[in-house]
Amino acid sequence: MIITFGTQKGGTGKTTLAIAFANYISGLSQRKINVFDFDYQKSFYHKWKEDELLDIPKLYDVEIIGEEEEQPFSDFETLINLKESEEINLFDLAGTLDAKYSDLLIYSDFIVIPFEYSDVSAKSTLVFVNFLGLLESQAERIFIRSKYDKGYKYLNQEGMDAEISRYGTLLKSPVFKRNCLQNMDTRKLTYEQKYTVKNPFNELIEYINETLQISL
Repeated sequence: MIITFGTQKGGTGKTTLAIAFANYISGLSQRKINVFDFDYQKSFYHKWKEDELLDIPKLYDVEIIGEEEEQPFSDFETLINLKESEEINLFDLAGTLDAKYSDLLIYSDFIVIPFEYSDVSAKSTLVFVNFLGLLESQAERIFIRSKYDKGYKYLNQEGMDAEISRYGTLLKSPVFKRNCLQNMDTRKLTYEQKYTVKNPFNELIEYINETLQISL
């Protein structure tokens, strides 16, 4: 299966959540986890390499995709094999739209879209969703509130929730704004980090299981 973390705007915590999810699912699933960094900045991969200095076993391997190729999945065979695999293949995309992502976005099983309630994030999220529509992507779209401040009243929350729910599934539980997520590594989740992400990630896993009729 292919689970892709993607947005149209950087700064929403996409890579942080991708790392957290890879760590979280590694502690729950018997399936092999493969991570592919498809972001220009290669933040996931560089963090994974940096964490080799830690005296902690790695949970998964991270591979760089598309560094020199204009269309890395032009033969489709690799992409189809990843999609049909029983392993969990997790992609982290850049916070921008690029034609080289098109095939992956079309054939992903799930696209996880972190967003915030700022005007810029709200607009860019809808641009990304419209882009998926133009591609005729059949991937399940899962929206997750990121850096959510439960003490703040977001004036556009009701309207934004209603709008994005037209295009996919909005997880009920947000990822609250927590400083502990700024110190993420690729080898483990601290107790505080796990507590911060467990509710939305459990919802996400339950949705995947029900949709594919499997158990991660």
